[in-house]
Order: sequence, then structure tokens, then C-alpha cells
Amino acid sequence: MEINLMSESFWGSKKKISFWERLFRRDKPVNKALTTPEIIGKNCQGLLLKNESLKSFLFSTDMALIENNDADAILAVYPFPPSPKIIKTLIDFAGKPIVCGVGGGQTKGKKSIEMAIYAEQMGAHGIIVNVPFENKDIKKIREKIALPIIATVTSSDYKFLKGKIDAGVTVFHVSGGSHTSKIVKEIKDKFPDFPIMATGGKNLESIQESIDSGSRAIVLSPPSNKDLFKTVMEKYRKTFGS
Repeated sequence: MEINLMSESFWGSKKKISFWERLFRRDKPVNKALTTPEIIGKNCQGLLLKNESLKSFLFSTDMALIENNDADAILAVYPFPPSPKIIKTLIDFAGKPIVCGVGGGQTKGKKSIEMAIYAEQMGAHGIIVNVPFENKDIKKIREKIALPIIATVTSSDYKFLKGKIDAGVTVFHVSGGSHTSKIVKEIKDKFPDFPIMATGGKNLESIQESIDSGSRAIVLSPPSNKDLFKTVMEKYRKTFGS
């Protein structure tokens, strides 16, 4: 089924494959319905996780969306307590690096440590904790695993960020809404060599702003199944409707 997304969505454009790529590539390119913007691959430095340079992350746990996108990796975060079943299923299924959410406002302490250890055992490329996650728990996780620890942040406050770094965080994930690129730049000014990934926003301009500000990788939110089916059903109604 071919999906034609809304014209204002960057998910609607297909990546161009050059003549030389077609000529020398051994495997036939697989066209995915949801293709990431070319500016990410061209302009991002890349975030090194387990010796792999990753530039694009899909923010999703939906297996259909994971299967039908070409992002480098998956950011598996959801507003519920972390689940071993979900962690194992996504790692086994995705065929690409997974960063697993292990804690935030609801989950902390022993449960988060257990989930971090389990994620490492299952083959995750990193774990991520949300803004409210306490530094004392980050320190305990750091003592137990060798995986990169990513912390979502919404502020460039020096003391707050330094506390995260001292606790063992190795990457900041900036999710500041319309202020994301500004926060990225401020963090880079304070911690020039510290790796940053950032939420991309809804258009190419916001993605480019985050890259220009110093983000090494971009997190993309996919369209919902509802939006995808909306465009498909509108086409079907026009074609087959009475």
C-alpha cells in the first residue's frame, strides 16, 4: 500500500538514490514508506553508541511504524512503567539499534536499575531516563551497566546539567519544544564536547536549526496511524466512493 502523506509533512518525500549508489550497492535498496529527511544524513555529525554512528532516531514503539521507516535507530520511550516484554520484543524485532526508556517520573530506584541491566543483557544500544529522574539513581545505574546513559533535558541550567554528567550521563536528549535549538546551543556553549541529540520538531527548518545549534542526532516523531489512514481513506473514497 502506497502512502501519500500531507504535503507539509517531511515524511512525505522520498530519498533520492544516486546513480553511483545504485551501481555499486550490492543489495537492492528497500524503499520505506516513511523516509527520514536527507538533511539529517548529510548534515548531522552522528551520535556514537556502541561503536555505531547514529544520526536519526524514530520515537516509537509501534512495530508497524518501526518496520516501515528508515531511521538509524529507535527511541523506545512510553508513558508507562518500563516492561521487559516490550524491551525484548522491540530489540528482537527492530533489526536496528534500540535505546530503551527505563525511568522518569513514575519509575525510579530498584525497578529502573533492573530494567537498565535487563536492557543491556538483551542487546540495547543505550538507555534513556526522563527529566525527573534523580541523579542518585543514575549513579546506581552507572555502577551496574556499561551502556550509554541518555538523559532527557528541557533546560540549559549549568548546575542541573553538571549534576547529570557527574552522575554518569553520557548524552543529553534535548526536548524543549519550540526552544529546543536555543537550549542545544546554550548547552554546547557550556559543555562544548558533550554529545547532544535533539527532538526534531514538525518541519525541516526546526530540524536544521537543531543541527546547526550542535545536535549530533535528531529524534523524529512519526505520524500517527490515524493520520496515515486518513490520507489513504480519502484516496479510496474519491476512487471507489459512490
